[in-house]
Amino acid sequence: MRKRYQLIQLLCFIIFPSILLHSQEARKSTDPRLGLVLSGGGAKGFAHIGAIRVFEEAGLQFDYISGTSMGSIFGSLYALGYHPDSMEKIVREQNWDFLMNDMIDRKYVPIEEKQNSDRFLMTFPIVEKKVKIKTGLHNGQMIDLLFAKYLSPAYKTQDFSKLSVPFLCIGTNLEDGSNVILDKGVLHKAVRASMSIPSYFTPVVIDGITLVDGGVINNFPVEEVKKRGADIIVGVDVQSGLMKINEINSAIKVLDQVTSFYRISSNERAMNLTDFYIKPDLEGYDMMSFSDYDTLIKRGEDAARAQLPALKRLADSLNKIYPRQPRELNAKPLDSLFVTQLRYEGLKMVSKEFLDGALDIKPMSWVKLPDVDEAMKRAYGSGFFESINYYFVPNELGVGLVFEITEASSGLFGVGIHYDSDYKVGLLLNATFKNVGIKGSKIFTDLNLGENPRFQALYLVDRGTRIGFGVKLTALNLDFNVYLKDDIADVFRFNLYNLSAFGQWTFRNTMRLRAGVAYETSSLNSGFNNPFFDKGFSGMLIPRIDWAIDSYDKNYFSTKGQKLNFGIKYLFPVSPDANNLFDGRALIASFMYNKNFPMGKKNVLKAGLSAGLTLKDSESPPLSHWFYLGGQASSNYLDGFVPFTGLKFVEQAGLYGMSLQMAWQYNIFPKFYIIPKADVGVLSVSWEDFTEKPDFLVGYGVTLSYESFVGPVELTLMGGNRSGKLGTFINIGYWF
Repeated sequence: MRKRYQLIQLLCFIIFPSILLHSQEARKSTDPRLGLVLSGGGAKGFAHIGAIRVFEEAGLQFDYISGTSMGSIFGSLYALGYHPDSMEKIVREQNWDFLMNDMIDRKYVPIEEKQNSDRFLMTFPIVEKKVKIKTGLHNGQMIDLLFAKYLSPAYKTQDFSKLSVPFLCIGTNLEDGSNVILDKGVLHKAVRASMSIPSYFTPVVIDGITLVDGGVINNFPVEEVKKRGADIIVGVDVQSGLMKINEINSAIKVLDQVTSFYRISSNERAMNLTDFYIKPDLEGYDMMSFSDYDTLIKRGEDAARAQLPALKRLADSLNKIYPRQPRELNAKPLDSLFVTQLRYEGLKMVSKEFLDGALDIKPMSWVKLPDVDEAMKRAYGSGFFESINYYFVPNELGVGLVFEITEASSGLFGVGIHYDSDYKVGLLLNATFKNVGIKGSKIFTDLNLGENPRFQALYLVDRGTRIGFGVKLTALNLDFNVYLKDDIADVFRFNLYNLSAFGQWTFRNTMRLRAGVAYETSSLNSGFNNPFFDKGFSGMLIPRIDWAIDSYDKNYFSTKGQKLNFGIKYLFPVSPDANNLFDGRALIASFMYNKNFPMGKKNVLKAGLSAGLTLKDSESPPLSHWFYLGGQASSNYLDGFVPFTGLKFVEQAGLYGMSLQMAWQYNIFPKFYIIPKADVGVLSVSWEDFTEKPDFLVGYGVTLSYESFVGPVELTLMGGNRSGKLGTFINIGYWF
């Protein structure tokens, strides 16, 4: 009897749980399923964060999530288990200007190219010796890295239905305009494709299909979630709809309006299928209002909170039908992974050794995710890649790290325009070529057409801390005035030709040591027919060594970092002319140092020190190697030109000099600055005058600046102890 009782207990233990489990499964298949749909809308998608915060407060537990464009970003984060507070923190921590314009911190850009990063109004790739039009203004490299970081917890999941909450997003097939459901593969790549704004970001290729923003035809993907089994739909719609013609006053609004034409019918169907439709009031904001995240998040929360009673009733009803524990929203980026191997996809012209060195990631080691992010920025900053992205492939020991590489075009053509009071009008035509003759090489050519034309060409093989080498050619023509107090005493026309070869070592993209030799010829002609200055100089052989540092955070309106240029050169006449007073041997040392001292968010103290010393024989060196003070140009044709407030362009000349510059940069409003300045210095032709009876120069002024899309637009008012008159300086555009 006892044995029979034990047998019955055993059968109950085996059978009843299976019956209960079957009952639960049957119940799940008939329970109403809840879907969340988040529309696209650019920056207006920040409103989704506020709405999700209310959904959590109501106790809603979603069975499916879908999104398009910006909706795919916050939808994927929510599906992974990010809390809305974490999403808001992510948004706040980003520099959206940098992200949306694909800008990279200057510390990742090689020192030779730091100036190139802010000189052009437009650039065009050169492919197979032809100038091409880019398929998008930006490659989306920085957005890619952002998504890869925060969506990294999904690295083991190729099927998005296996996420904490099943998820899908939408892309548009660029070839035929069809709707593409993205529910498998690499999550961050799918999200990037879903928000690939046509013409703004380059398209994304997934499984051989070229994709652009899903919002082109399906910006509110309700039907797709319905087909997956969702019975009840909660939708947050941040689209603006069609605008009146008088409201379309920018290129972004034109793009938004045009893409809206193609999704009107799908939007109407989606709205009719939505049970709880939430439409935040986002009037006055557009798809690029990224700096207004506070207001946008609040408006999303307000719109959802207006329906909070109904949402709570929905949550309570669903929980009574099928009670379950709330999700823990504690997702965060991965910290580190054990990387077993590296794989490069798309590497052709760039050598594997170069990329290994740039990334500096070792297989069979633990790798921190922030280190991968840094490595990607170093590689991208080299300029050899149009894009470089990564994903992880799990294996038995850890993960394989796969890099998807699109090499940059073989060349780039850039155009810039500039005007300033010193150098006058200039049109810049630049051509840059990569991997010419030697893998890892670069050729930079600049042709400056204007009143003071200049041509420069540089062939460089930079190998970092290992010795690299280069050859540089410079030819320039420059007109400048010679002053006697406030009067023009002469007008010089100066011509120079310089060919140099050098070895080079670079460190951390911010420091460079260069040693080499140059051959130079120059001539000087007096506009007033002064025979003393009407000279044709003989050739000079110039060995030199230079040390440079550039850690500025920006070329213009920098707020931190420093710049240093220290050089020593020896001038040796190849065929000296005894009758030429400017043909002597000389050892010349020059020093220029500038540093930013941030004083809060809006104020920066800028300090600079310049010095020059000439040890010469009986004759003076060519005038191209003298030191000059005056003008406000931040980029000068010759190393000896030092800007000095209160003096006209190269107004003072000498062989021994020192100057101190101070400025206070105050950011009055976004993109508007006021910069008071004060300079003091001394410059003499003889060492005795410099040391025993220095004639001090003092200048002061104020600059009003605007950071425009063509570069800085500046007006400077200045004066000094050399003139009783106030002077002006005007600058428009990027310097080159």
